[in-house]
Amino acid sequence: MVLNRLREIIKPITSKIGEYFSKTGLPAWSWTLFGILFALASMSFYMQHEYLNALMGGLFYLISGFMDVVDGAVASYTNTASRLGSFIDSTADRITEVIVFFGLMVGGWAPPDFIFLATTFSLLVSYVRAKGESLNIEIRGRGLGERAERIIIVSLFSIIGVPYYGVVIVSVLAVITFVHRCIIVMGALK
Repeated sequence: MVLNRLREIIKPITSKIGEYFSKTGLPAWSWTLFGILFALASMSFYMQHEYLNALMGGLFYLISGFMDVVDGAVASYTNTASRLGSFIDSTADRITEVIVFFGLMVGGWAPPDFIFLATTFSLLVSYVRAKGESLNIEIRGRGLGERAERIIIVSLFSIIGVPYYGVVIVSVLAVITFVHRCIIVMGALK
């Protein structure tokens, strides 16, 4: 919610990002793929329970999230945005979240019940948005725990060596955001 409200303010920055990364000649979907690869790297670090691995897992998760900014910025700058690209990007976003939470679980960084809650409700937050928008109800930017916030929270707590707190906070925010969005959709459908 907070970061989504900044979207208009940072639009000139994302435009510059699109311009810069489009000079590589790589299509937008390649940056989506890089995001998945960075998430896999994050997972592999998280799977080993040592401070340096939490730090690296957090950094790679942030980079994975940044790749999501890059793919959209490149698609926008090169005027190659498409419905197929949007579908692939959204699907890749869900895949990266599951990958990272799996690494956190295997590494024992947080209890499995919190990992389960964080994963499940992160996916449900996205599902409710997609379903709401398919019913012509605007959901984007509604709720406290959108994907960008979740990535930043888990990453920052990982970088300081306590990913457990990031997972717990994301669990709570994802549940709250899910309920909030359900209320919005159900209210609009009455």
